[in-house]
Amino acid sequence: MNGVGKAVGRIVVGSTMIVLCALGATWSAPTAAISLAFARIEQNGGAVELHFGFRGPAPGWSLRAQRSELILDLPATTTELPPRPLFGQEVAPVTAVRISSLGSGQAQIAIDVEGKTDYAIARLQREIVLRFAAAGTVPNLAAPILVRHDGSAPPPVTQPQAPKIQTATAAPGVASALPSREKRPTSSAPAAPQAQLAMASEGGEDAIGHRLVMIDPGHGGYDPGTSSASGTEEKDLALAIARRLERALSERGVRTEMTRTSDVFVPLSERTAIANRAAADLFVSIHLNWSPNPMTSGIEVYYLNNTTDRATIRLARMENAGAPATYGAGTGPNLNYILTDLRQQYKANEAASLARMIDEQAVAILDAGLGTNVNALGAKMGPFYVLVGAHMPAVLVETGFLSNAGEAQRLASAFYQEVLADGIATAITHYFNADVAVGNL
Repeated sequence: MNGVGKAVGRIVVGSTMIVLCALGATWSAPTAAISLAFARIEQNGGAVELHFGFRGPAPGWSLRAQRSELILDLPATTTELPPRPLFGQEVAPVTAVRISSLGSGQAQIAIDVEGKTDYAIARLQREIVLRFAAAGTVPNLAAPILVRHDGSAPPPVTQPQAPKIQTATAAPGVASALPSREKRPTSSAPAAPQAQLAMASEGGEDAIGHRLVMIDPGHGGYDPGTSSASGTEEKDLALAIARRLERALSERGVRTEMTRTSDVFVPLSERTAIANRAAADLFVSIHLNWSPNPMTSGIEVYYLNNTTDRATIRLARMENAGAPATYGAGTGPNLNYILTDLRQQYKANEAASLARMIDEQAVAILDAGLGTNVNALGAKMGPFYVLVGAHMPAVLVETGFLSNAGEAQRLASAFYQEVLADGIATAITHYFNADVAVGNL
């Protein structure tokens, strides 16, 4: 990737990689000009979609936020559209869509929104799709985009709702690459993380091949972790899922290493140290969850930060069982101090973006591939010691609840593990390729 922005993270989906960057990042333009040919708005339930079609392949973007405005700079792109192509057609939370030519072969799309708004953006073959919704109102906002981006079957349809479609200045020969979004079953959704910015990259497979993901199967050896009522132990399932993730990433051209490859105990502090010594680009720790409520199920992904959420604190105590006794205590390391360096290097923001992408993509793949309704419990902050000290974006994936008998049975299935690993690997590839972004304004 060329440019002056500092890369701050990566996300994967299918065979795609995403690079997250700091505000003000720029991207070197391709040589061939591309023409922005149509704009369309669709209202689907609680979400509003903006479709922008191109003559030629959809360009990469540089993305930035200014208060209630999301701005996409499109290199080597001309525009055939008027400055306000959807004037009078805007639907809340979108209040205005403006397109301008900046000269030197660069176009810009600026979208104004009202109120706190979640967004998802995906670059398809000849189209860029943006989806907006009032913050916290549409679970898995990016998931249908990601599923179709991979060419997978759409999720099961429940109570379909005919979308309202409005088109502005449609050009002949330019077709939509993304079918209308079906309504997905709702689930509880946590508050969205702070706005994350992504920048497109033309790295492709060569760039992916230089990336290294350190996969960390949780627990091991004399530390079994949690267990199901039938006696299935977390350490064994974590290793099985990690091995499948290793294969899924390798098939996508991503280099991988693992902190353990057998049933041995690795101290928590040593796990990120292994990743640091290997100069890994990502650290992904695989775990299984437990809840006092046997009906709780789903996937949740954590990144390092403090929290006041009691369920997260309870989970962190379980996962931190091998941490130093002073961790989190008044006499021990202060987590805010530990995070200072991470924040300065934008690692906290990168990890938040990666966590959200993994959560949504894994659920999308499981729903589409198995016809199940897996809960996406969201990307969350947590004081997990295994993530402390990482020099790269680091996340902890709780792949399901062993306290839920039905989910424990599914997690023990080789096929379920395979599809789950594929979803996580797909998210990581999107992260590295920078063709998808999620966040909020």
